[in-house]
Amino acid sequence: MTKNPCAKLLTKWIKATCLVFVTSLILSACSSTPVAAPTNYKAAVKDGYGYSSKKLDTNRYQVLFKATDKTPADTIQQYAVYHAAEIASNNNFTFLEIEKTDVERKAVMAREVVVSNDKPPTFKTDQQCTMSGCEEVAQPMAVPASNDIVKTQINDIYLTITVKMAKEKVALGKNALSVTEILSQSPTSEKAN
Repeated sequence: MTKNPCAKLLTKWIKATCLVFVTSLILSACSSTPVAAPTNYKAAVKDGYGYSSKKLDTNRYQVLFKATDKTPADTIQQYAVYHAAEIASNNNFTFLEIEKTDVERKAVMAREVVVSNDKPPTFKTDQQCTMSGCEEVAQPMAVPASNDIVKTQINDIYLTITVKMAKEKVALGKNALSVTEILSQSPTSEKAN
C-alpha cells in the first residue's frame, strides 16, 4: 500500500512546525530568566527592568524603577529621579519634589556568569617529523570553558517615588529640586554598563 504524496508532505510540515515551536519555547524560557547584573537606565518593557511611570494628577506622577540588587541603591534612586525630571521637562515644569518613596524587594532566580580562575590549559606537544628532521610541535586541543552560567537567587528592587511638579519653586517648598540640574547629570554617562 503506497502513501499519498500529500500526506507525506503534510507529515514533514507538521514535524518541522513542532520542532520550531519546541525550539522557540526553549529559547524563550532561557531569555526570560533575569541576568544577575547591574541594571542600566532604560525604559522597562512589559514587566522588565528599567523605568515606568503613571500620571496621578496634572502635576503628580508615580515613577517606578525596577532593578536587580546588583545595582547600587544610590544608582537606582538617581535613575528614578532622573526619569521624573524627564517627565517634568516634557510637561514644562521646572521644579519637582519627591513626596513619597517606597522600596520593595522580591526574590527571583537569575542567571549569573561565574568566571573560573583555573590555570589555562597547556598545549599537548607531539613530535612531527619531516625529511629534514623531527621537532616538537604544539597541537591545538579543545579547551574547556572557563566561564559557566549558573542559576542564583537575587532580589528584584522596586523603587517607587511619588513626585509633585511645578513651574515655581515656591509652589513646592524647601525640598524642591531643579529639573535643569537633575537633567544636567545624565545617569548613562557615569554608570553605563
